[in-house]
Amino acid sequence: MRSLRILGVFLATFSLTACLNMTTLVKVNADGSGTVEQTMLVNMAAAKGLMGAQAQGTPQPTGPVLNQADLERMAANMGKGVKLVSREEIKGDNGFEGTKAIFSFADINDIQINQNPSGGTSAARSAEPTQNDPVRFTLSRRGGTSTLSINFVDRPAGDKPETVAMSKDMPDLTNPMIMNMLKTMFQGFKINIGLEVAGKIVKTNAEYVTGSHITLLEMDVVELLSNEAALKSMQGKIGPGMSFSEIKPLLKDVKGIKIDGPAITVEFR
Repeated sequence: MRSLRILGVFLATFSLTACLNMTTLVKVNADGSGTVEQTMLVNMAAAKGLMGAQAQGTPQPTGPVLNQADLERMAANMGKGVKLVSREEIKGDNGFEGTKAIFSFADINDIQINQNPSGGTSAARSAEPTQNDPVRFTLSRRGGTSTLSINFVDRPAGDKPETVAMSKDMPDLTNPMIMNMLKTMFQGFKINIGLEVAGKIVKTNAEYVTGSHITLLEMDVVELLSNEAALKSMQGKIGPGMSFSEIKPLLKDVKGIKIDGPAITVEFR
C-alpha cells in the first residue's frame, strides 16, 4: 500500500482500518537528526464488532495495538540507525485507545516513512530505503541553512495486480445504502502526517504551512463523507492504480482531505 493512495484504499477496504486514528510527526534538526512520533489509536469496541461480524470464532483483539516487538520491527523498517526511544499506551475520545511511540534517527537521508493504515508492522520491506518507498527525504546543509526535500513516489512499480484486486472491491458511492454504511464504519477515522523543522522556515513550496510545521497529509473521513456531492463526482475518476500527480488535482478544494507533494522543498535555519 503506497503513500497517499489512502483515499482509494479506504474506499476499497471494509476492515479494521475503519476504526483507525493515526498521527505521524517527523521532527528534523538542522544536522539531519531527529525523531518520528507516531500515535495509533483504534476503536476497540468497533474493531471487535467488525471482526465478530466478519467471521465467528475469529480471535478478538486484546492487549496493546502495537507491542514492543511490533515497534522494534517498525524501527528497523524505517531505515538505518532508527531506534525506539519510548512507547506508552494511551486512550483517546469515543472509545479509541492505542499506542504512542517515539523513534530517533541520526540522519533523515537514511529513513523512510510508511503510511500504511494497518500499522506497517507486516509490510514486506527491507530495512534499507528503496525506490518504491512512499516518502523519501534528502537533506543538505550549506552555511547556516539546511534544505530538506520530501519526495513521494508518483507511480510505484508493480501496481497492476493490486490495482485489479482493489478495483473489484470499490464501493458504489452513488448508492445511499453504501454511503450510510461508510459513514457508520469510518466514524473517527483520521490520518495526519506532518513535518516539523527545528528552526525558522526561510523558503518552501509546501502548501500547508503553520510556523515550522508542514502538513503532508491530513484526512478526516467523517468530514470527507459529509460531502456526498464531491465524492459522487469523483466516482470512477479515482482508483488505486492512479499516480499521485493524477489524483491530487481531483482532490483540490475537497473538504476533509489535504495532500501535498509529490515533491516538497523546505529551506530552514
